[in-house]
Amino acid sequence: MTEAPRIAPLAAAQRDEAQQTLVEATGGELNIFTTLVRHPKLFEVFGRFAGRLLRRSNLPEDVREILILRTAYRCRAYYEWVQHTAIGRAAGLSDEVIAVLGTEAPEPADQNLALLISAADQLTSRRDLDDPTWAALAERFDEQQLIELCMLVGNYAMIAGVLKSLRVPLEPGQSPPDW
Repeated sequence: MTEAPRIAPLAAAQRDEAQQTLVEATGGELNIFTTLVRHPKLFEVFGRFAGRLLRRSNLPEDVREILILRTAYRCRAYYEWVQHTAIGRAAGLSDEVIAVLGTEAPEPADQNLALLISAADQLTSRRDLDDPTWAALAERFDEQQLIELCMLVGNYAMIAGVLKSLRVPLEPGQSPPDW
């Protein structure tokens, strides 16, 4: 991503007290947060929602990160991909699984991984799940997890569009994936 930001991250010296508090509550000076904090009221609501999906998820960590990474790939969202590659590794995803998630026509041997890829692909392309995929997911996840799964992919597809449209830059030292 070499394009200049359309809305630049807000430097700490330019933030008011409320903006600084919001950035600190997210846990860091990442470009996603320092850009979105330019709209503090919206950022506060978004932060609570996204934080719930990320930090207090009912889904297992590895499942959550598989869905996020696949959504990032399908949306060609470099920022999300780079951030969640590290988070995914911390959640136990192998480099092999991460590589599969970043391919156009993955054929994983693991049926659970294949199901999650299919779910993310359907939700990002059609905004719906076909009946066989839903049935397979319903065998593995409870109702709250099924709702959360759909909201998680929807949230990350939405934020992919926001970050790409605003041209939020990768963090210093990060490189975009080779897709």
